[in-house]
Amino acid sequence: MSGAEITTGKLAGVWVALLALTAIEVVLAFRLLSPVLFLVILLALSIGKAVMIAAWFMHLALAPRRLSLVLFPPLAVFIIALAAILTDAKP
Repeated sequence: MSGAEITTGKLAGVWVALLALTAIEVVLAFRLLSPVLFLVILLALSIGKAVMIAAWFMHLALAPRRLSLVLFPPLAVFIIALAAILTDAKP
């Protein structure tokens, strides 16, 4: 690694951030929001949490850039499959 490393302090900071995002999700669950707004906010928070977990706990933050780019094709397939499934659902 080029002088950068993952320290216990960084991991603790990420853990606290993940805990805070989870607390926000729990608080939002008890708010009276429209279902669409609620789901959009939860999805955004969940994507943020997934990125933080992949970056720090899977050590992708310090990996070569091309290794991180390996994650995008499966993500695209997942989004296409999810769109296909959701368009088939009846309201």
